[in-house]
Amino acid sequence: MSAIRLILILFLLTIFIFISIPLQIIFNIIGFKLRRIYPLFFYRIIKFITGIQINFDKNSYNKRIKGTLFVANHVSWFDIICLGTILNARFIAKKEVSEMGIFGFLAKLSNTFFIDNSNKNKIIEYNKLIKSKLEKGENFIIFPEGTTSDGNGVNQFKSSMLECAFNNKNDTFVQPISICYSKKNNIPMGLFLRRNIAWVGDTPMVEAMANLLSSGPITVDLVFHHVLDIRKFNNRKDLTSFCEEQILQGLNKKIKI
Repeated sequence: MSAIRLILILFLLTIFIFISIPLQIIFNIIGFKLRRIYPLFFYRIIKFITGIQINFDKNSYNKRIKGTLFVANHVSWFDIICLGTILNARFIAKKEVSEMGIFGFLAKLSNTFFIDNSNKNKIIEYNKLIKSKLEKGENFIIFPEGTTSDGNGVNQFKSSMLECAFNNKNDTFVQPISICYSKKNNIPMGLFLRRNIAWVGDTPMVEAMANLLSSGPITVDLVFHHVLDIRKFNNRKDLTSFCEEQILQGLNKKIKI
């Protein structure tokens, strides 16, 4: 049954992606608003096809707030779908993602902001550029772990890319988000099952995706924490530590439920 489910999902995904590619290219050419809106629709259809159920408090974030840096833990490629269906924001990703075949191509089409974090001088330039875009009202999503965890905890957050939240001319909002893969087939997952669907270690991405897609409907809980006033933090390290603590607390709370 799992093999049939996987084949059907992959078939539908293939059709939808090939339809979406020329549309997104056209929207990227036509104008700013359309190129930002279509990824929301794209991720929502992917969510529907894959059968992912997303739970979150609709009152926990303000859609009208602009210039927001969303900070989240990272478990799987499907984190992007979960956040992309809700947030009108650009993802920040390592440049290696852009080289991951069809996935990198789709990331480029959806206006992902790629960074080369191997060069400290470039990190300063990226922060300045992101900072200017935040000041103009663009929203961004960042995974400060720099890699994926097993879904049962978080890796230490890196503070370098949160520098963009400081010293802006306009207010920049920072909102931590906990991502918890909580149920499979509506049954709470334990440590092993959650680790099995995560993209960790040397597991090829395609294999990790196949494990998740063939395992049955997955429920993901998103916890939107309070928007932070960065004026209460002395520097990016303090902000990063606070975000990490908030996200871990939200994750532990959902796992225990």
